[in-house]
This record gives sequence, structure tokens and C-alpha cells, in this order.
Amino acid sequence: MTQRTITFTEAVFALDEERTVNLGSLTITPNDLIVLIGGNGSGKTSIAKALNGEVPLKSGVAPTNYHPVLVSFEKQMELFEADYEMRNSDCTTPEEEIGITPALILKDDDPELLPDLIKGLNLEKLMEKPIRQLSGGEGRKVLLAHALASKPNLIIFDTPFDALDVETRAELLKLINEIHTKYQTPTVLIVNRPTEIPESLTSMGIIQNCAISKLASREEIEADDDAKSLLGYASIPDVTLPKPPVKFALPPIKGDTIVSLKKVTVEYQRVVLDHLDFEVKKGEQWHIMGPNGAGKSTLLSMITGDNPLVYANDVTVFGYRRGTGESIWDIKKYYGVVSGALHLDYRVNGPALHVVLSGFYDSIGLYKQPSDEEVAIARKWLRLAGLQDREHDSFKSLSFGQQRLLLIVRALVKNPPLLILDEPLQGLDGYARALVKSFISYVMQNGNTSILFVSHHEEDLPEGFTNRLSFVKDGDNFKVVQEKLTK
Repeated sequence: MTQRTITFTEAVFALDEERTVNLGSLTITPNDLIVLIGGNGSGKTSIAKALNGEVPLKSGVAPTNYHPVLVSFEKQMELFEADYEMRNSDCTTPEEEIGITPALILKDDDPELLPDLIKGLNLEKLMEKPIRQLSGGEGRKVLLAHALASKPNLIIFDTPFDALDVETRAELLKLINEIHTKYQTPTVLIVNRPTEIPESLTSMGIIQNCAISKLASREEIEADDDAKSLLGYASIPDVTLPKPPVKFALPPIKGDTIVSLKKVTVEYQRVVLDHLDFEVKKGEQWHIMGPNGAGKSTLLSMITGDNPLVYANDVTVFGYRRGTGESIWDIKKYYGVVSGALHLDYRVNGPALHVVLSGFYDSIGLYKQPSDEEVAIARKWLRLAGLQDREHDSFKSLSFGQQRLLLIVRALVKNPPLLILDEPLQGLDGYARALVKSFISYVMQNGNTSILFVSHHEEDLPEGFTNRLSFVKDGDNFKVVQEKLTK
């Protein structure tokens, strides 16, 4: 597709009757790579949607007859919703029971471009796999192939690096450089971290209050105090976390072991876990790492019991051997969890305060009347997270980063014996990442909570972790390596 200059002139878009998105006067040339940063709730996704033509123009001039494409977590969530609807209709065909696959998503895309994209993004073995079984990073790569194969003349990336492993992030960074240098496709890239900024960018800007407030060179923007905070250079004051009500105190767990997996095997199209022995002792903090699709989330699902194969294996958690008559509530009360899967499953659109309160009851949504003490504690958490002014706002009206902050607070609110944090800092700006790290550090230093922390970013890990479990490539599969960390 022939590329051309894309021009917005004093363009203001209407999000609803009260809120607007202001792109102002913005010119994007064929060789442009514009990098934008912004805080959680600043309007990053709204800016991306306006550039993608998803928001109606209220005033000014916007280009017509151009073909933009947006790659974002929200687009991924829309796919999951479509897959859920397909598989839960009254009359489903065998194909609908399988659900949406990468092959189905990509079937109408450019046949000349697609083979190279599938190979370059390592999608060959994923094409017939249901998207609900893909890792977050694998799903992101499918969306990326779909976007590029449509030959856009503007491509917008809304925090595309989140949930990608180290190797895939490097590949994507190289690909983004090539998109605007080799193919001269103008690109707008919204990022949360300085390591995600391509060297070949042409300009950089800050998003504030649903507008691009500053657009200049990288050097000028990175010298700005607002940018320093957004990119993670801000210092965080010491925090003191609220204690849960006494009524949520749990019966003590016998012995020192809270999680025990013995010879656990999980096999789908390949062997994911192969006779794995894994134990978590009280007070241990484990960093779990490995490439997208290696088996990290599968391991965690065996611990939470969300994987049905838990009953075909020898798994004991919090003193309960799974499959011996225990209820899910016997297990849930002992752990708090944050994950991409939980984020996708949190479909109840209650107010932010209810999301926090639901953490006391291990529910998605609030179905019990909370006490005055519980409400007061939940409000303290909202204040710590900087969301005290949003307590009545619905979960879905918040930005992705604000939603993720709420889910982190929801996991911490009852001070559980085990915290399961699967890419918890995904979607958070630099200040919020530093804030959550301070929360986790406080928990580690002021209690006996065990932590399982999955992250592709070693800099996200608070100091003091005791152990590491790594998924390491071994032929067509992965082997698990466990090691003690020196404090």
C-alpha cells in the first residue's frame, strides 16, 4: 500500500457526552515512528482509538480514506469475549466448540505476507491451538501478524511489549524499527518502559488528560520531570499496608510446606510439565521465569486448582490433597492471585471499591454485605493505590493499568499466606510499578507470606527473593531448573 502523510488539524474526538480526546494538530509522515508515554488513566488507549478511527470526530479535521490498525490488550480481550460467546451458545458446531484459533483469525489475510510473518513470529505450532490456551505473549504475536498482514498505512501499538518474554520483546523491537524504516509504514508506539523505546524513533510525546501534551525529541522529553516519573525513575515513600480484619484469620497450616507437587505431568499437544517435583515452604519467595508458552501459567493453575488435570496428579496445597473432598473455597481462602487470566475473567462491572472488597471473599464481584471495618480497610488500599477518587467508578470504565492496580490490591487485601503474581505489573506505568514493588517488599519484610512471582522483567523483582524456577528450552519441550538465590 502506498504510504502518505496523515494530518490531523485541531482534531477533537468525543468519547461520550462529557469526555473528549484531543489530538490537536498532528502530522505523521511515512517515515515517522512516534513514541508516546503516559500514566495509568491518562488516556493512552483513548488516544490509540482516536488514531485508529474508533472515536467520532467532534471538531477539527481528521484524515479520511486511510487504513490504520491498532494492536492492543483491549483487542486481545475482545477476541477472548468473541471466543467465549462462540463456545457458549445454545447450538454449537464442532468448530465452534473448539473456538477461535490463530488459523481462523489469519485466514483472510494477505497470502504473500502471511507465511513470513508466521515464521518470523514463531507461530507455526500455534495455528490450530484455541486462543484461550495461548499465553498472553503468544496471543499478542497472533494479533501482531494479523495487523501487519492487512497492509496498514498507519499502525498503532498500545503497550505491545507487555507479557512478552525477553527474546520476543527483542524481536518485536527489531520489527517495529523495520516497519517504518524498511516498509515506510508510519507508526505510533505507546510504551511503559524506557527499554521499549526503539532507537530509530523520530519524536516522543507525553499523554496527559486524553491529549498529547508534549511532542519533541527524545532528549527533551526524557529530561521532563513528568516523563521521569512515567518511565520509572521516581522514588516511592515507605508504605505501611493495612491489616485485614481479625475475622479473616486462617487456621494455621500444618508443617512448613504449603505447596507440594510430586511427579506432576501435564500434556496437551506436547509435554508441558514432565514428572515435576516442586515445593514451596512458608516464607519462600519464588521468581518463576521462562519464554512465552513454556508452562509458567500451567504450573500456577495446578496450584490454584484451575487446571482439571490437578485431580490426575499428586498435588497438595495448604494441607489439602487435591481430589480428597476439599472445596474450592477451602483452597481459595489461603491465596491471593493476580494474572492475565483473572483480568480477562473479571467480567462483573461493579465499582472499584467492590473489586477490592471482593478480595476478602475470593469472589469475582461482591455478593456479601461488607462490614464497616472492611469498607474502611478497602478505602485505605484505594488511597495507597492512588485510586481513592475512583471508588464509585465501574471496573470496566477504568484504564487497563488502573484495573490491574485494583486486582493487585484485591489480592493483597486479606494478607494471604500465598501470593500468586503472574505478570502483575503488566500495563502499569513507571510510578505504579515502583509502588507495587514497595507493596510486595513490605509483605516480604513484615510477615511470613510466600510469593510466586512470574515476570519477564528481572528489574520488576523486589529484592530479597529466595528461590528461582526457570523453564529452559530442551529440544521441542522445556525442562525446569530450580535454584536457591543468595540474599
